[in-house]
Amino acid sequence: MASTCAAPSVLILALVVVVATAEYYVPPQPDVPKPVTKPPTSSTSPVQTPCVPKPNPDIAIQGFIFCKSGYETYPIQGAKVKVVCPIVDSYGKLIAKITLSSYPTDLKGYFYFITYGLSHKLKNINGCNVKLESSPVSSCKTPTNVNKGFTGAPLSTDKSKFLSDDNLNLYTFEPFYFSSPVAPKRPVH
Repeated sequence: MASTCAAPSVLILALVVVVATAEYYVPPQPDVPKPVTKPPTSSTSPVQTPCVPKPNPDIAIQGFIFCKSGYETYPIQGAKVKVVCPIVDSYGKLIAKITLSSYPTDLKGYFYFITYGLSHKLKNINGCNVKLESSPVSSCKTPTNVNKGFTGAPLSTDKSKFLSDDNLNLYTFEPFYFSSPVAPKRPVH
């Protein structure tokens, strides 16, 4: 994304007024030559500031986590997701993974967290995935793959929105679901 930077065109003037209210003695100052300064080129020239590009934006992630148990669906408070990002060498070989856990979800199952510094540590975040991590509900702890909650939903630009005021790329995900444990099938005799 191309960055544009506009220079302020306001001339800033300062006026300092010193008011002496009491008599006091000021010793004479030695003769010090004044520094030579260039006269201003124009009194109407705008003040120029250098265009400083913003650093890589941080990444924020949001979505919901629900429990799907039979025909019932409800939000899970205290559930978490994690962001998993591979680190590869110059040959494309996996050398490590970065894993960051989210804050627990609220009463409505909503999660939001900022992965401070992640975009600075990785050359390419396209390999990063968001996965279900944990559920505090004992009867609803099995991660499902609805919206890739188990295998990992990728961080992709079609899920992101740039928030310029916060210098964030906000990624919004479809809801993830935990479910009740699946009972093992009994063999038929």
